[in-house]
Amino acid sequence: MFKFSSLAAIYASFVLDGDRTIEQVPDVLRDQVNGILGVAKNSTGTDGDTSAQV
Repeated sequence: MFKFSSLAAIYASFVLDGDRTIEQVPDVLRDQVNGILGVAKNSTGTDGDTSAQV
């Protein structure tokens, strides 16, 4: 089981809802947010399209 900060969880929800992009997440929280979202470092997703979060 992983532990994440509450703030990282809030930012992850913003990204999921489309209110923010991962680039708008503060650097100090970005790794945690990526972990919550299940995004691997340097991953482009399954279809290679990284433009979904505009």
